[in-house]
Amino acid sequence: MTIAEPAAVHAPASASPTPIDTDAPAPQPTEEADAPTKAPDAEVETGSLDDPIDLSTGLVVELESVSSTTVEAATPGEVSGSAVVVRVIARNDSRKAADLDSAVVTLTAADGEYGVGTTAGPNKPLAGELEPGSSATGSYVFMLDRAANRAVTVSVNYSAGQPVAEFSGKTD
Repeated sequence: MTIAEPAAVHAPASASPTPIDTDAPAPQPTEEADAPTKAPDAEVETGSLDDPIDLSTGLVVELESVSSTTVEAATPGEVSGSAVVVRVIARNDSRKAADLDSAVVTLTAADGEYGVGTTAGPNKPLAGELEPGSSATGSYVFMLDRAANRAVTVSVNYSAGQPVAEFSGKTD
């Protein structure tokens, strides 16, 4: 019986690292970037606080009320003070369900001051699937110094990538 000699194993030549030129300028982005640099502009439908807005998707958004109030902090992190309560009604006049779980409502005063969303007060956001022919109501609370009789804009985006309903007028 003959014992075979082991085959010679040759390790591959080790690669030398390429030196880095620390004086080279940083690459500059080109106009033909591979990825988008900002989100596409959303379609915005505008109206007054008192009028419903029919979005192109078949969803109708209206504001039941935009009223000033004073909220009291009930849990850690909440703040007491002047606030605006926005009650939103969404009605689905389309033929397919609309997802409201990612609905975003914002409030901005005419002078540019942002209403700061809070969980204090009657806060109950829109949520769930809104079936065709159904409606849902949500309540949003925004801290806003001097909330009464103030010119505001309320934006309602019921789902990412969908049209935005933008309402303008004065709080109660």
